Amino acid sequence: MADEKQVEAIKGGVASWNQWKAENPRKRPDLRGAHLTGLSLDGINLNGARLSETDFEFSSLRKANFAGADLTRANLSNTDLTDAIFLNANLQGARLTGATVTRADFRGANVAGADLRQIKRGL
Repeated sequence: MADEKQVEAIKGGVASWNQWKAENPRKRPDLRGAHLTGLSLDGINLNGARLSETDFEFSSLRKANFAGADLTRANLSNTDLTDAIFLNANLQGARLTGATVTRADFRGANVAGADLRQIKRGL
């Protein structure tokens, strides 16, 4: 389950999250199962984070860094993932229905069983 202090920090926005990360440089982010819907988290660094079953629906995640993150069964439906980085991330069984993935980088990502219906791709 998610670490409540981390959930509070991320719900406070990117500046709050960055402060938490600066104060806890050795702690691996654990937001498993957190409800983070409708947040503006553009540029957030969730590199290597535990995000399985996390609900990001309707959030803005432009330029977010999910490299190496575990997003197993996460809900990324209707999110803006423009320029997001998913290098070597695990998106197995994740929902991306209706997500905008313009210029998102999925190299090496595991998308087995992910719901990619109606994703929006731009130039």
